[in-house]
Amino acid sequence: MTDTTATGKAPETVTVSRGDLPLSCPSSGTDPASLHPRVYIPLKKAGDLAVCPYCGAEYLLKD
Repeated sequence: MTDTTATGKAPETVTVSRGDLPLSCPSSGTDPASLHPRVYIPLKKAGDLAVCPYCGAEYLLKD
């Protein structure tokens, strides 16, 4: 069994900056069909990578 989203697509890596913090998933503009409960993504220092436990989206803090 593989970890994929309901659409069958591989999760994408979203690069964010400190100005985007605090960060939550799903973000505004997300397709309403793929919404899930809001979770806050724990990013603290540059290079941190966190994964949403619901949709598998990956978030990378760049600075």
